[in-house]
Amino acid sequence: MAIVTRCPACDTVFRVVPAQLQARHGMVRCGRCLTVFNGFNTLTTEPEPAVPATAPGPAVEEPDAVEHGETAAAASAIAEPAEPANPAADAIPVSEPAPAAPAPPPPAFAAPPFKLEAVSATELAAAAGAETDPPARSHAAEEVRDFGPAPEQLTLEDHLFLEDNREARARKARWWAAGAALALALLASQAVYFYRGEIAGHYPPLRPPLARLCAGIGCVIKLPQRPELIAIEASDLQATDPARPAVIQLTATVRNHASYDVGFPALDLVLTNSRDHTLARRIFQPREYLEPGRDALAGIPARGEMTISLDLDTTDLNPAGFRLDLMAAQQP
Repeated sequence: MAIVTRCPACDTVFRVVPAQLQARHGMVRCGRCLTVFNGFNTLTTEPEPAVPATAPGPAVEEPDAVEHGETAAAASAIAEPAEPANPAADAIPVSEPAPAAPAPPPPAFAAPPFKLEAVSATELAAAAGAETDPPARSHAAEEVRDFGPAPEQLTLEDHLFLEDNREARARKARWWAAGAALALALLASQAVYFYRGEIAGHYPPLRPPLARLCAGIGCVIKLPQRPELIAIEASDLQATDPARPAVIQLTATVRNHASYDVGFPALDLVLTNSRDHTLARRIFQPREYLEPGRDALAGIPARGEMTISLDLDTTDLNPAGFRLDLMAAQQP
């Protein structure tokens, strides 16, 4: 028995083998009309064509050729044997030749000069959609099929699918936009938290709302420390009470040359003798040299100046000079 399948578009019959159909789960392309179809759906079997056996016929001997030079009479004598003496005794019955076997019937199908081909995954998906709703066959469709597959046409279901897909993409885009906005808000909040001092120094009107926000979350606003932008305009160290010569007063005037508010600096004071050797050194933080009740976080305004006055008890050091420098203060 032969395994055959039939093209549903042009009714062409093809002889197939199991391995050929299993290559793409039965999806094949007709070699005549290029239609992609499932070969398992139209699979059938037909009997193999019978091969006639050749019957042996009677042996026929060819007459010998006539030698060159023999006479026509001799040739006639050889070709025509003499009459037998006893015809009844010498006669041998000759049987009639057996009739020839009848010609085998033509095969049930004629194998066309076309071949089946395995289809790709894209054609497989297209063929699966075509099998669920096969198009009506027409002469126009046959003409289009001769020149290639017909162009795809949008149906009502395709339109609804595209609308749903568009709405899904729009919904996903909105979620992405909301997530991006939330991430930007968190990033901005972190930037404001970590750079609150610089923001308050560069933009003084924003300092009150930032202070209220910090009060709610338990933080403080610390102005940036820029001692290199603060200059000592004048400084003096002298005794103010003759009855107490060991008590001296340090007076210094500092100016903020920055265009924004900066924090109070720390004072690095070094007392020296007449040979400029160090006798004592002390670093004073803002809370130590500021007047009582003054906010240590207020800082020096932009382009502003302040005067620092500090009383010192030198006991028996008897300093002859001093050096005063500014440095970044410890944050309270």
